[in-house]
Amino acid sequence: MKTKMKSALRPSRRRVVALTAVAGVAAFSLASMPSASAAKAQSATPEAKPTVVLVHGAFADSSSWNSVIPRLRHAGYPVAAPANPLRGVASDSDYLEAISRA
Repeated sequence: MKTKMKSALRPSRRRVVALTAVAGVAAFSLASMPSASAAKAQSATPEAKPTVVLVHGAFADSSSWNSVIPRLRHAGYPVAAPANPLRGVASDSDYLEAISRA
């Protein structure tokens, strides 16, 4: 009975990967939505580029973006690659939204 209970509480790898993908897409969507002040700033300076927020998934960390960040910065994009805590879709998206507003 103990084994059945453990396996019922432990999420499957497929579920973890799916939830992580959803969290990454949700966080990227939230982070890429410009705020009113950002939209005003972009209209004032037409050359300003949007901030790119890179979010890692499960079985990775933010250092996985180390080869991408310099290329984006060289192209003139501000870049953020916060550590995704991987606690759940709602929790992760709230955290990443707070990071993107800071």
